[in-house]
Amino acid sequence: MPRRRTLITTVVFDLDDTLYDCMRQRVFAAHRYASRALLAAGLKRRLGRRISLEQLWRLRLRLFREERNLATLDARLLARLGVTGPLAARLATLGPKTYFSSPVGRLRLFPDTLPTLRRLHRAGVRLYVITAGHQRIQRAKVRALGLHRLPYLRAVFYTGLLAGRGKQRYLRRVLRHEPNPSAPLRTSPRRVLVVGDRPDSEIRVARELGMWAVRRLGGEFALFKPRARAERAHFDIRRLRQLFRLPFDFGAA
Repeated sequence: MPRRRTLITTVVFDLDDTLYDCMRQRVFAAHRYASRALLAAGLKRRLGRRISLEQLWRLRLRLFREERNLATLDARLLARLGVTGPLAARLATLGPKTYFSSPVGRLRLFPDTLPTLRRLHRAGVRLYVITAGHQRIQRAKVRALGLHRLPYLRAVFYTGLLAGRGKQRYLRRVLRHEPNPSAPLRTSPRRVLVVGDRPDSEIRVARELGMWAVRRLGGEFALFKPRARAERAHFDIRRLRQLFRLPFDFGAA
């Protein structure tokens, strides 16, 4: 007996490592940018010739892979280098601030991003993008990727730095098709599909709201393991085009 298929009328995409390769195009460069700032802010003077930009960048990346916590990364980095006192406290604050504000250069979407968005749009699906981070930087990313010009997208939602918590408010707005949070629901959560890469962010929020959750495996959080059932996606994919292999029908209500 064939598996029953569900009609999906709305798809919400995360941005980083979902629509483009943030890990290779942004994360490595941001760590280098932060490393350069640390050296210029007094670390080079403290350590002298004992460390170069390349060495500091590689050490920062290694510590980040060991524990993907940007809030503590620079404190751990300075402790590893034996830097203490007021300088360490100042640099530990400067590091993450610089990392999140690294300039946005040229960015490229995944090869199947535009074909996937175009196919969904032609089927009558409502399309949204949701992204967390410094709003100025996230807006610059959207412009660099050309997403602000796409007629396929109903809206791009910027949540700010809220560790994924701000995404719930915007996903509720998707259900209402309008900005008023007290407006009645116009779309069933079971008609909404959320695609992202972070189990502890958009995947968890989608499941808490009763939506379908699809995780794109890859990028910065590829090895991140779900810590609870709510963080487990209904389906995993590696390419966006694999959405069309899932037991869904995409179209208007």
